[in-house]
Amino acid sequence: MELTLFIIVGAIAVVAAAMMLLSENAVHSALFLILNFACIAFFFLMLNAPFLAMVQITVYTGAIMVLFLFVIMLLGAERVVAGAQSRFRWMTPAAVILALAFLLVASLAIVRGDVELSPRDETQPRVRAVNAASALGDIDVYVGDEVLATGLSFEAASDFETLDEGTVTVSVYSAGDDPQSAEPVVQQDIELRAGEAISVTAIGASTQSPELVAAVEDMTRPASNELRVLAVNGLPDGTPVDVRDVSQDELLFQDLGYGEVMPSVAIRAGTRSIGVFPTGDTNTHLAMLHDETLEAGKSMLWIFTASQQSGNAWENRVIELEGETLAGFGSPTHVGQLLFGRYVLPFEMVALVLLVAMIGALVLTHDSTPIRREGKRRLANPTGSYAPVTKQATQESGK
Repeated sequence: MELTLFIIVGAIAVVAAAMMLLSENAVHSALFLILNFACIAFFFLMLNAPFLAMVQITVYTGAIMVLFLFVIMLLGAERVVAGAQSRFRWMTPAAVILALAFLLVASLAIVRGDVELSPRDETQPRVRAVNAASALGDIDVYVGDEVLATGLSFEAASDFETLDEGTVTVSVYSAGDDPQSAEPVVQQDIELRAGEAISVTAIGASTQSPELVAAVEDMTRPASNELRVLAVNGLPDGTPVDVRDVSQDELLFQDLGYGEVMPSVAIRAGTRSIGVFPTGDTNTHLAMLHDETLEAGKSMLWIFTASQQSGNAWENRVIELEGETLAGFGSPTHVGQLLFGRYVLPFEMVALVLLVAMIGALVLTHDSTPIRREGKRRLANPTGSYAPVTKQATQESGK
């Protein structure tokens, strides 16, 4: 069914484009162009991109075509003169040559440029570092020989960095240590895969037993009324925990052991209170997020840890970090990222082509030999008869 619709609508779009070029009446050409734009909007709907479809209808079929029709009517280009000779006889062969050259250049760019149409498949791994071990103090994090974060304090996280796929070695040093001479506090190999966002989290109750936990986030965009939550248990007592939505009495995570990562789950957005309890205990909460506003469409990372207080006392904490999500295909965010990032040069070129097209329409419809109307100059005479003023009368009045 989808293929049949594509063939039918595609055929209509091609015929409309051809008739737009062949029609001698400028208004008819504009109407055929509107039909072509409507077919393109239908293609966007088939690709599950309703935002682009509405932009196509509103901006191009609506605003731009209204401007074109206004110019056509204003300059009288809708009139077709029988037997009129074109003032630009060279334009047809020049347009054919330029069109063929454009198709050749565009084809070479697509074939040799390895253009990918699905940004999800080409997304490189993204990695960030999180310091959830208060005993380590400030830390420096390296991925291989590259610096991922420096001077990362407790509860802080670095920005996501794009790395290549493969197995990498993540090393954690005390802040300021030289990686060439100092020994890492903790070191671990991590597998990076395309389309993943990984939060490398340092946990541990002391400098003697730190660990690195790789929390792999699901970057696909959640539903419009949901968000994704990923949890890491780094509580120093090693107690397995349950995570419950206290306000809704709903169990989110169950039996999450120390150093484990619970796969992300989708939960409803809204203002909620989240509690961390020992497994099987619904009365003794270890940590709590009170009246937390959870926004839809986001990915959140919760890290359960503790900060060391004076006298070897520990205070349980919940580190809440926003994760990475891919913009939905055809959404305003996705369109903006593509237009002003990857495709900024083609976008500017299309804008220039539209400007040239508008100027060309003005030139083609402008009459280069305007008709000059000749007329006699008349003076307004008031009612009544006056004798003509002569030179003699002027001299007498001067006396």
